[in-house]
Amino acid sequence: MTLTGIAALNLTHRPWRTGLTLLGVVLAIAAYVALLGLVKGIEGTLVESFSSRGTDVVLTEAGAADVLSSVVPVGLVDEVAQVEGVAAAAPELGRMTTVGENTTSFIIGWPADAFGMRAMEIVEGRFPLPEDRTETVAGGITLGTRLAERLDVGVGDLVEVFATDFVVTGLYTSEGVMAMNGALTLIEDMQAQTYRDGQATSIVVQLSDDLSPVERDAAIARLSERFPDLSVDPTETLVQEYSNLRIATILAWVVSTVAVASAALAVLNTMAMAVNERRGEIAILGAVGWPRGRIVRLLMLEGAWLTIAGSGLGILVGIAVAWIVAWSPQVEGFVEPVIDGTLLIRAVAIGLGIGLIGAYVPAIRAASEDPASILRGK
Repeated sequence: MTLTGIAALNLTHRPWRTGLTLLGVVLAIAAYVALLGLVKGIEGTLVESFSSRGTDVVLTEAGAADVLSSVVPVGLVDEVAQVEGVAAAAPELGRMTTVGENTTSFIIGWPADAFGMRAMEIVEGRFPLPEDRTETVAGGITLGTRLAERLDVGVGDLVEVFATDFVVTGLYTSEGVMAMNGALTLIEDMQAQTYRDGQATSIVVQLSDDLSPVERDAAIARLSERFPDLSVDPTETLVQEYSNLRIATILAWVVSTVAVASAALAVLNTMAMAVNERRGEIAILGAVGWPRGRIVRLLMLEGAWLTIAGSGLGILVGIAVAWIVAWSPQVEGFVEPVIDGTLLIRAVAIGLGIGLIGAYVPAIRAASEDPASILRGK
């Protein structure tokens, strides 16, 4: 039997201890994969929500914690549009609110001629118009197809938004996950219902397509110089500086680090106890001619076997947990986990590192003892 086979067989001699340690590794790797996969998914979803509607730069209130708490005067749009390098600009009023009975969604208010409308493909009906507003209806609203499916509504139906009725004028599709689960309405109708007359949460900008990277940076610099009281950010930068995302990232790293450290201690404890119980067996191996290095490799292979198996199971559990969270009613439509090859390679490397480090100290200690002394002590 090979050294690897002997290591695997040794783990089966203590099934309960091996199983519990394996469970610790599984939970640690699952936490790492699920948490970081969800955080990466949130970041990707936010970037996609802007890029899918053609937004290159976002102007928000300087010092605002996030886009939704920002307040920007709508009247600045014409000045923004005149800056060299800007192809189009539009005010945007965004709110996270309940649509229908219990479905939370992201609602965007735009002018009827906003450039973002061109990025949305109407599959049924049309975008809202001012004439949709009547004495009994606050205005028109166009739903993403996935949101319409979740609400089980279609064109002509009424949905309750901001505690009042809006008529569904159309359904659209888009590349963005959040956009597909969101809704569009006219900014003036949204302002009336949210008591934000003349206000937007941001001014979104589309730069000219023919600009080089240097020219794009120059256009952004001109916007910053022209509007010093506003925060001017490319969409990627805005997402990276989003306070809630940074908090989620920190929490994900803290929780996964604690889980990994706990798993490493569990492996160390298991290997130390196993080595202590097998001092006689290890002494016999040394007495019959096994070199010290081979004994160390055997014990480290046991740790590696344990954590490689735990890493594989942990990755599967982590992927399942991440998608269960993403499909939950409270989160659905806002995030899709991003679990790529880089994340999986890191998870396996962490698991293997746990096993090798956890087994190294007990292995060195065991191999350093004098076989004759141990055997005489028996």
